[in-house]
Amino acid sequence: TLAKFTDVGRFVTLSTQSLHRLPPHVQQKFVRLKGRDKLPELLQLLKERPSSAGAVLIFCNSASTVNWLGYILDDHKIKHLRLQGQMSAAARAGIFASFQKGDVSLLVCTDLASRGLDTSSVQLVVNYDFPDTLQDYLHRAGRVGRVGSKAPGAVVSFVTHRWDVDLVRKIETAARKRTGLPGMDSINKPSPKGS
Repeated sequence: TLAKFTDVGRFVTLSTQSLHRLPPHVQQKFVRLKGRDKLPELLQLLKERPSSAGAVLIFCNSASTVNWLGYILDDHKIKHLRLQGQMSAAARAGIFASFQKGDVSLLVCTDLASRGLDTSSVQLVVNYDFPDTLQDYLHRAGRVGRVGSKAPGAVVSFVTHRWDVDLVRKIETAARKRTGLPGMDSINKPSPKGS
């Protein structure tokens, strides 16, 4: 349970039958760590992952984080694409088409990529920044384990802030009760919480 959530890099795994449209075969891991440990954790995750293991989506909460992470992945010679809202619609469409074709199997993106895009090749979603709402979590998590995908898929979320833990608890409670997530029809974005 989340009470054991203190050791950096210790994984908590959830599995559930019905988490509001989240396929039961999608494994969810929440990794509790300090902000400064997110980057090394991500790089290790990507370097350990076999190239045959399917496509990866890395979600960030802002365009600036997408760009910053992109520069670091470049430094580490990790091939990737970036998708965020400050790009033109034409540029975004081209980038996503390239990702879908499998030219590059790693996409660093904002929530733009969490809705309405066909991502049947995606087998891992990483929430580099934990989403603000349950709804955002579900949209992101819903990019894996989709109809037509060949493998079950997993979601790994980096949990850094106290308010992230509150949201994880809601997800865990819903998973345990096998109910839909509370208030799914009327979730409003919380006010910005600073950096």
